Amino acid sequence: MKPLFENGELLSVSEQAPSPSKDFVNMVVTLNHVIWRYWKISPHCLKSDTSVAPTETKESHEDFIHDLDLHSEVKRVFGEHMLVYVKELCTGHFDYFVRLSNSLQILIMSYMELEDIASLSQTNRHFHQLCNTEQLWEHIVESHCDTITPEMKLFAGEVGWKHVFFTNKLQLRAQIRRHQKRALFASASNDQP
Repeated sequence: MKPLFENGELLSVSEQAPSPSKDFVNMVVTLNHVIWRYWKISPHCLKSDTSVAPTETKESHEDFIHDLDLHSEVKRVFGEHMLVYVKELCTGHFDYFVRLSNSLQILIMSYMELEDIASLSQTNRHFHQLCNTEQLWEHIVESHCDTITPEMKLFAGEVGWKHVFFTNKLQLRAQIRRHQKRALFASASNDQP
């Protein structure tokens, strides 16, 4: 997906049609229109000297809202969620949050309460992945801990920041000490001939 309003586009997505079809689809939603481009792929068009031009349908937002045939095509290729999203765009309801970069979404999420992060992670696959990223949990640990030692960063690199956050301080100190001893033992055994 492209950023909101780049070249007047609210949305630009491309996808191969569902199996067994090999056809290719591009859908663009602009401030005023929905453009549906469809490339019919067949063995004949796969020859090197053949070029395939797409069929293109360009409709106003109002026409798209009432075009049930195009709705079924959008749903077939991109899924129900995309059809709902395009309808929302056509009625002027823009979802700005999903348009932000992942790193900016993670930064915003790092200011949320833990219960809200847990709820957000259950909404869809995208947010589940973001809510479990090391980047988010590193932000959370930094905001909740007074100091983060180099040993703590090294330990988090191995076990993950989420594990560090949910480990109580006494257990964390013991685990860091064990980790340091293992590292010293490993380096000492590598130094011996």
